[in-house]
Amino acid sequence: MQTPENADAPAADDGASFRYDVFISYRHREPDKSWVRKTLVPVLRAGGLSVCLDADSFVLGSFVVEEMEHAVEQSRHTLVVLSPNYLASGFTEFERRMAQFVESEKGRERCVFVLLAPCETDLKAGARLWLEMTDEESYRVNLPRLMDELRQRP
Repeated sequence: MQTPENADAPAADDGASFRYDVFISYRHREPDKSWVRKTLVPVLRAGGLSVCLDADSFVLGSFVVEEMEHAVEQSRHTLVVLSPNYLASGFTEFERRMAQFVESEKGRERCVFVLLAPCETDLKAGARLWLEMTDEESYRVNLPRLMDELRQRP
């Protein structure tokens, strides 16, 4: 409950208001697209996480930007899949910035970063701790940590 003393403070968020555990922000260009849709998402879903993925969660005929906004707001986390392809897209940049804005408004970390391919990031993304998943070995080693983070973080 907000009182006059804490009126500007973010409201408490118990996680009950979220439709999804994670929204995946990625580039719809190969190899990113296939890796996300065929490798990552099936494992996350098999692990019991509810995943918002544009390919099967966005409402057909809706405005893409509005669907992106709903996905960020309705998900406990936004998983950013970084790659040169990702950083070259205006839509993915918009998704990432929207997620970081919502994160700052809620007063807690909501963005999780995965490095799919080596790339030069801007300061906001580069200053984050991310999980490397650039090859089979790093994917195998870091996937359990990613799953734990997505399950445990508020």
